[in-house]
Amino acid sequence: MKKLLFVLSLSVLAIMADAQVPGFCIGPKIGYNSNALSLDKEGISAGLKSEFQFGAFMRLGKKVYLQPEANYQIRGGILNDDRATSSSSGEQTIKLKTISVPVLLGFRVINSGPFNLRLMAGPTMSFVIDKELKPAEMVGVWPIHSKDDIKNSIWSLQAGGGIDLFSFTLDVRYEIGLDNMYQGTDDFNLKNNIFNVSLGFKLL
Repeated sequence: MKKLLFVLSLSVLAIMADAQVPGFCIGPKIGYNSNALSLDKEGISAGLKSEFQFGAFMRLGKKVYLQPEANYQIRGGILNDDRATSSSSGEQTIKLKTISVPVLLGFRVINSGPFNLRLMAGPTMSFVIDKELKPAEMVGVWPIHSKDDIKNSIWSLQAGGGIDLFSFTLDVRYEIGLDNMYQGTDDFNLKNNIFNVSLGFKLL
């Protein structure tokens, strides 16, 4: 019953917004992420890791628009110890399940009814809801000793472009990590950069 009331409330709000705000639309989206970690630790390098995301977006405005989103997104990557004698002893995978909330300011370069060409940029706040390290413990001078060494929230900046064709909306963005994800005792700077492609559908 509570879920039904929640869905009905969202539907009422969407209808009200559609009636009052020019250029309003809302809908689901799904996407592909290519994650890369950047770091400043000598002897440790980073590799790419592909993940996915899904969520919902809202768009408000016509020529200039605001686009808030809420996405379930898997972040992280692979760290490699360049001094290790085998890949199994010198590799650690970081997997962070997050709820990411970007708030983007966009501009329609082409605005011709069924087809739009857009540019956008804005900040993103990501809340980490689950952390996974494989292996969970590393020996030697490895900086990440446990899941507690990773922050519970991450700030980043997204920028990119998109096209709309009728009810479909395709975005291509690059996300740059702004703050250090690491909160352990070592002097170590770790950031997450993401290339993202997503496809959405406008319900309203």
